[in-house]
Amino acid sequence: MAIGILRASLLFGAASLAMATSALAQTVSEEPNNPSDIVVTAQRRSELARDVPISITALNAAMLDKAGVNNLQDLERVTPGLALPLYGGFLRPSIRGISSGVTSVGDSSNIAIYVDGVYQPTQTAAIVDMPDTETVQVLKGPQGTLYGQNATGGAIIIDTVKPSFNLKGELVASYGNYNDIAAHGYVTGPLSQKIAVLLSGSVEDRDGFNRDLLRGGHDDGLRSYQIRGKILLAPTDTTEFTLAGYYSKRDDSGVYTGAPLNGNSTGNALTRLIFPTTPVASEPHTFATSFRPDLLSKTYGASLLGKIDIGDAGTLNTVTAYQHARVTDLVDADAAPINLAEVRPLVIVGQAFIQELNFTSAKMGRFSFSAGAFYMNRQEQFRPSQFGGYDIQTAPPANFDQKGTYQFQLVDYLKTVKNSYAAYAELNYDLTDQLTITAAGRYSYETVLAYHTGLFGLPATPPPLLVDPRGKFTFKKFTPRGVIRFKPDDNNTLYASYSQGFKSGFVDGSNIGLCPGGPKDGSCIPAPVKPETVDAFEIGYKGRIAGQLSISLAAFAYKYKDIQVFIYRPPTGIYQNAAEGTLKGIDFDLAWDATPDLHFTLGGSYVDSKYSSFPAAQVYVQTPAAGCSAQFLPFPCGNFSASVDATGNQLQNAPKFTATGSIDYGVDTGAGRFGINLNGSYNSGFPFDAGGHVRQRKYALVNAELSFSPKGLEGLRVIAWGKNLSDHDYIQGSLPTFYSDLVSWAPPRTYGVRLEYHF
Repeated sequence: MAIGILRASLLFGAASLAMATSALAQTVSEEPNNPSDIVVTAQRRSELARDVPISITALNAAMLDKAGVNNLQDLERVTPGLALPLYGGFLRPSIRGISSGVTSVGDSSNIAIYVDGVYQPTQTAAIVDMPDTETVQVLKGPQGTLYGQNATGGAIIIDTVKPSFNLKGELVASYGNYNDIAAHGYVTGPLSQKIAVLLSGSVEDRDGFNRDLLRGGHDDGLRSYQIRGKILLAPTDTTEFTLAGYYSKRDDSGVYTGAPLNGNSTGNALTRLIFPTTPVASEPHTFATSFRPDLLSKTYGASLLGKIDIGDAGTLNTVTAYQHARVTDLVDADAAPINLAEVRPLVIVGQAFIQELNFTSAKMGRFSFSAGAFYMNRQEQFRPSQFGGYDIQTAPPANFDQKGTYQFQLVDYLKTVKNSYAAYAELNYDLTDQLTITAAGRYSYETVLAYHTGLFGLPATPPPLLVDPRGKFTFKKFTPRGVIRFKPDDNNTLYASYSQGFKSGFVDGSNIGLCPGGPKDGSCIPAPVKPETVDAFEIGYKGRIAGQLSISLAAFAYKYKDIQVFIYRPPTGIYQNAAEGTLKGIDFDLAWDATPDLHFTLGGSYVDSKYSSFPAAQVYVQTPAAGCSAQFLPFPCGNFSASVDATGNQLQNAPKFTATGSIDYGVDTGAGRFGINLNGSYNSGFPFDAGGHVRQRKYALVNAELSFSPKGLEGLRVIAWGKNLSDHDYIQGSLPTFYSDLVSWAPPRTYGVRLEYHF
């Protein structure tokens, strides 16, 4: 209660401050309404989006605000070809059907995420709030040359507000259903002629979406806050350094609070025998677990960015960064009111140090280039992962929240240490004033060393970590890129490209210490998962017609080799390399400025994906009715793992068709400016796993906002907003196991009001 009062007071204070400081209000600089006019840095230099020979969805702060994008997962609603499903609490981004299939300690997504120029390697703390975002760029297709070995499918580049030598800021307060109280804002300005500072922050407190069928009420909802500070030092006109630090805490019980899809759970089957009146949680947004699950992430970090203009030669950029993340998962894997299979807790702690140098040349006649070097030291570990429960034959305790003695308990300590090195270069040459060729390449080299204790019951003192007896593993690859770009004029671009993506291999150390020969014998430890590669061909067109209509169109074909695949078999998992897959398709973006006050956007992506060869895929299969009867259980009663031929199956997390669209209209009146924004998205559905065991069905979302900016109070906006207005139920994440098909549901219909003040 005290926290709720505090945050309500914070919102009231923010709104009061906005009104009280109206004398400071200044006209906010107009941001482009057309995505093609947004300046992007996809090629490590500032260019208009329509000039870059890469398929890009670019969004500025105004577009994100009107679409109601509050965190990273919201981006899929405004980006065709992008899906952001969860595997448990791990984010698995997918662009054009390329998605990470491995989820474990030390691994990274094959969609690279950058925030303010800093690579974000973790999958466990990747659900980040975006309160002070200035631009987002979603780069589609392999970006292995400039953005790293784990950019097989693309990259997401997020830039937050920069310190300014002009006093400006933003204050936003919002209230919605489910008692959703939120506020965010920033203020920036000069301390001197050479130093500018920025302070930003956000806070949100919301009740849960999911109804608790056992204890009553709902899940524990969301409690999140974030603070970020930046100091910009500009000692000369050609040099600047930005020192930044952040801290974020996000406690989201909805990520794991789910139900067994279609009631498929061993725990549910047992519970129905023991407690015939116990409800079965199979309805969306309901759950009946033995305790309330949770996901708590705490992250902090610091970075120093440098930008030095070297006269007519070019610009040198430096990145030095440190990141730390601690994630605690509480998961009821059987998704039922029985202590059968529980993770209490799964603690993942990771840290990374990153150093990057990049030089971008000025134009030297017909020649220009960009070159750089990258280094990362990353460590991540379970500390610990505890998995346990009661024997199937043992009745659960009467108190569903009891945390008493388990009949069995396994504890898993696992650690990986990575050192990644890379050097890259991109060369551009203008054959004519309209025709440019690009040749680029990146050489990546990585070493991985694993540690493990082996699985054991919970002792008074954990045993020491054992180093992998096989020693360090090395993964290395050269990834090339070539582009031909033709620009007949400033408004049109045609291009053809070939690029290669590379995702590093993965070392599973979970069997260290369990070999019959002991730690000196590594012969029975599974071999590392091999790196995966993508060979990508793309042709595209970008144009702006009559200054009003912008078009971006691309066709692509991918050859996907050694696809990494994983299924969770508590307390560990099975890692595989699929033989190969193929993807081909088209995507487009249209933006029409019909009038200065009326704007339309429409985007779509079609991807035909399949495993072209995967003869021995390890997947889950639902136990048939006869199998349940043999165990004296009603149907459904869980799953079993099997080796199947997945050749021809649709790739996991790869929707065949996605689309986005928006209508934005504003009109000035004597009272002020009224605005309306309607935006929507469509997803044709996709499998969450290689066997298609759990599938997301097709769904469409519609969102809207109505706004009013009163005359005489420049910078102030009052907004009524609504998301998922049709109240469509769709899955945000899944975690199938032997015990259940656990799924969590994305937010239902939400609505509220928001007050914004820009000065």
